[in-house]
Amino acid sequence: MKNIYAGAIVIGLFGVLSACAPQSTEKKIAEVAPTPIQETVRLDEREILPLNQMQRQQVLGEMRGLLVATQGVIEGLANDDMEMVADAANAVSMKAHGTVENKQNMKRLKMGRVLPPEFRQLGRGVHVAFGEMAQMATDGKPAKDIQLKLADTMNSCVACHAAYQIPNP
Repeated sequence: MKNIYAGAIVIGLFGVLSACAPQSTEKKIAEVAPTPIQETVRLDEREILPLNQMQRQQVLGEMRGLLVATQGVIEGLANDDMEMVADAANAVSMKAHGTVENKQNMKRLKMGRVLPPEFRQLGRGVHVAFGEMAQMATDGKPAKDIQLKLADTMNSCVACHAAYQIPNP
């Protein structure tokens, strides 16, 4: 009887040891680990703007300018300072955007060739809208009307950021 009991213990230990062996562990890991991805999966489905570093800096700089102008308009409205609203909005209006220097820079960087027409249209609309906000502030229009214009303009910003991405080149 002792031999049967000892044999059962040996068989049991052998089973435990073989279950812990590296080959068994590797098999378990292989079963759990995902298989290598054969193709790259894009998590961000927005259209990639194919910009070089200088073009990228131009676009990002312009967006930062729009953000600064937006903050200036909001602050001016909050303080009932229509001069501040007009100055902030004028800084990024089509008048400011259409300077000879800016046009030359855009041409030198070949921005018209690399930016999709829809992107350019959204951007142009935003610059036009800021010019309209500046005029509204100069004309003494109610702050609420300017706020509504800004809110509508921000819809273009949201649409653009939802549609496009600008990765590092």
